Amino acid sequence: MNRLLRQSALPVMLAACLLLAACNDDSCYDNGSSLPLASLYMGKTQQVIPQLTVKGIGAPGDSLLADATTVSEIYLPLRASVNTTSFAFSHPLNDEIVVSDTLTIGYQPIAFFHSKECGAMYNFNIESIDYTQHGIDSVVVVTPLVTNALVPSLRIYFTDFNL
Repeated sequence: MNRLLRQSALPVMLAACLLLAACNDDSCYDNGSSLPLASLYMGKTQQVIPQLTVKGIGAPGDSLLADATTVSEIYLPLRASVNTTSFAFSHPLNDEIVVSDTLTIGYQPIAFFHSKECGAMYNFNIESIDYTQHGIDSVVVVTPLVTNALVPSLRIYFTDFNL
C-alpha cells in the first residue's frame, strides 16, 4: 500500500511541477500600462517639488494626477485616441504667488501585442515637447519610446527661485 502511494504521488508531483513551470509571471512587466514617467529636477539633481498640482487638460473624467503633493516623479498618462496630451503644472512659491505652466507632449500611439498573457497595449513614440516657462525651466526627452518598462521618459527641470 505504501509503495502504491509513493508510485501514484510521483506522477502527481511531476505534473504539478510542470504546471507551475508553465505559469510564467515574468512575461509581463510590473507596470501594465505604457505611461511616461517624468522625473522632476531642480538644477542637476532630482528633487522633490513641494505642493505640486498636476492636471490633464481636456482629459475625460477626473484628470487630477497630483493634488498639492510633494513628489519627485509623476506618471503622465497619454491618450491613444489623439496625438497630443497637455498637462497643467502649478506649485506655490510663497503664500501669495503660484507658478503655473502647461506641458504638451506630441506623440505617435503604436498598437502593440505583447503576449497572450499580457494582451495588447499601446506604446507611444514621443515626437515633440512644448511647454511654458514660468516655473518650468526645460524639459528633456530621456527615452522617446514609452513602453511599460519602469524607466523615466522625461526630465522636467524646474526653476529654482531660491537662488
